[in-house]
Amino acid sequence: MSKPVNYTDEEILLALIWNMPKKLTKGQIGRLLGIKSAGQKHWRERFEKLGEKNLLSIVRLDAGDLFSGSPILQYYLREENLETIWRYYFIHYDERHNLVNDPFLTPFSAGIWNVTSSPEFSKLVGSKFNYYFLCAKNGANPIKPSERIAAVSKEKIWKIMDAVLSIAWKTEAYRRKPVLMDTLDAEQRKAYNLVNSVYDEQIKAHGADYKKFEILFEKNFKYYL
Repeated sequence: MSKPVNYTDEEILLALIWNMPKKLTKGQIGRLLGIKSAGQKHWRERFEKLGEKNLLSIVRLDAGDLFSGSPILQYYLREENLETIWRYYFIHYDERHNLVNDPFLTPFSAGIWNVTSSPEFSKLVGSKFNYYFLCAKNGANPIKPSERIAAVSKEKIWKIMDAVLSIAWKTEAYRRKPVLMDTLDAEQRKAYNLVNSVYDEQIKAHGADYKKFEILFEKNFKYYL
């Protein structure tokens, strides 16, 4: 039997975020990651540790006499998980050296965002509107089965995590400050238009939650706006 791949927590969580709000078994997550040994014991232990940190939610389904009485475990994310993930990996990324990893210092948004500007910044990630928006965006643009995290570098993973978790307030900023559109090329504009369409749909569907999101956005980005 081949040795199981030792994927990081970030890679596992990224696979879940890309597919939220779907509930996935460890075997399904394994297939998404391109791993043949996803059903092995160490995977259950890895997911249990993530669950203990509140980085993912675990649902136990009673399978009766099937599988010798063992339950089926499903793993998924909710808005509380998003806030916890943000605080765990970004706000308090390196407590030993008292350093904060700023995921926004990327070519797409260099200098605009400051993750330490407000203690409530992570509430944007954990907000219900952002959760609804991520679910809707994933539904409109599902991950292709051919995409495998195994082929993605660690640097790329952080950039993808940044793009996935920050897309709601980046969209809000572009809506409020159209001059930012001048920095986008034709392909990026096309992608923005698609995302903006989904964003509009979620505003109509979840107006009250969007108002709360707006308040958080304005509080955290008042100096930028």
